Order: sequence, then C-alpha cells, then structure tokens
Amino acid sequence: MEEAFGRVVQHIFSNWTALKLAVEYSESGGNPKEVVNDFINYTTQYCLYESNVDPDGIQEALDDILDQEFDTICEDGSTREIALVLYRFVDLLKQGNTQLFEEEYQKLPIGAMSSVKSIKSPSEEVTEVSEPNTSEPDSEKSSQIPMEEDSEWTEVKSRRKR
Repeated sequence: MEEAFGRVVQHIFSNWTALKLAVEYSESGGNPKEVVNDFINYTTQYCLYESNVDPDGIQEALDDILDQEFDTICEDGSTREIALVLYRFVDLLKQGNTQLFEEEYQKLPIGAMSSVKSIKSPSEEVTEVSEPNTSEPDSEKSSQIPMEEDSEWTEVKSRRKR
C-alpha cells in the first residue's frame, strides 16, 4: 500500500509546477532534491497513517512544508488541487479498491499540467508559466506573452523579504 501510494505522490510532485519553481529558486541551505525526497516521504506517511486524514489536513501539510522548506506560499490553488487528488488515492486504497487505484494512476497526466519555460535576457530572467486553455482560439495564443499582458499567469510568492 505504501509503495503504491508513494508512486502516486512521486508522480504528482514531479509534475507540480509550483514545486519545481520553489526548488529552482530556493535559497535555503541543503540539497533541494533531498528536501523534495523527504517531502514526498513525509506526504506519503502523513496521508496513509495520520488518523482522520482529509483534504484540508493534506493541504495544510503541503502549505506548511512549502513555506518552511522553500519559503514559498502557493496562491495558485495547486496545493488544494493536489490535496484533493492525494485524498482520492488514499480513499481508494483504504477501501481496498486497488483496481480503480491503478486505473486512476494510469490516467494521471504525464508532464506538468502547466508548462514552464525559462527565458533569459541579458538583464533579467523571466519564467513564463502557461496553462492550457481549450476555450481560447489558436489565433489568440502566443508562446511568449509578457507578464503584464497575460491574464493566465499563476504567481508563486515567497514570504522572504528581499
């Protein structure tokens, strides 16, 4: 049970854009990859063994770790979305529904739900985050839209004052 759920957490975290950005821009001491590994292990343990685990508790744990380890607060709703997905998988395991668990695992997206593209200019580095939007006509889409003009931006803020 732990191995199967750990696979799910690993898959979800490896496709989580906010976590990737937090790791990339983290100035905390230590090895960020090791911290992410610990984050995955902690989340797996918390979801499986915490009594009365629920989406709110999972979200709070995710938010706390991002804040403590990466000085990051996600204001994009991704921690809530991930908490709901993780809870769904925990619930399936606790019900003993391993077949549906595996089917749902196979349906998880491969690659991030939003794409991250780093663009470097001589004076600054800009990270563009674009989320797929099927309601938008192709003619309106552009691969490089300045931040001020793009209403589809998701902002991940750090609590650290600079």
